[in-house]
Amino acid sequence: MSGGKNYKPVGGVAAAELFAVRGLASPRQMAAGGGTAVEIADTGSSYTETFSVDEGRVSVEHVLVLRADLGRAEAWFDGDFLARCGAEGVAARIVLASGETIVAGWSQRFGFEQALRLRSLALRSGDKAVDEPHAELTLACRDTSRALGEDELPEEDSM
Repeated sequence: MSGGKNYKPVGGVAAAELFAVRGLASPRQMAAGGGTAVEIADTGSSYTETFSVDEGRVSVEHVLVLRADLGRAEAWFDGDFLARCGAEGVAARIVLASGETIVAGWSQRFGFEQALRLRSLALRSGDKAVDEPHAELTLACRDTSRALGEDELPEEDSM
């Protein structure tokens, strides 16, 4: 997010870095700078967890929406990146505007098997003359546990 704000954000996503899950054994291997990071716009990015029940089974859908100016979103349009997001999936280290850091696309039960996968990548011109053109990347997965509010990540030897 860009600097120079006169307010303290409390909602939304401040930053996110996406990591290919192939070869990862633990979220601790998701070192800062080792993934795909795009400077996101000040507004429009979000992380949502939705709990639902189907035939008595509880599941959680994780949805990460990242919004960036077109000039900053080039990494999202890379063919290899899109193929990886669709086929193998990615995990995301997400920094919320509240300061909390979470990992989506990984769970204690499934590891990286239920990684975030590409739901859509949209180019948006905006609907008003003052709107900036932007890209919106939406990734989603479903598993059985939440990422928000979880305690610290497990130690390496507990995996």
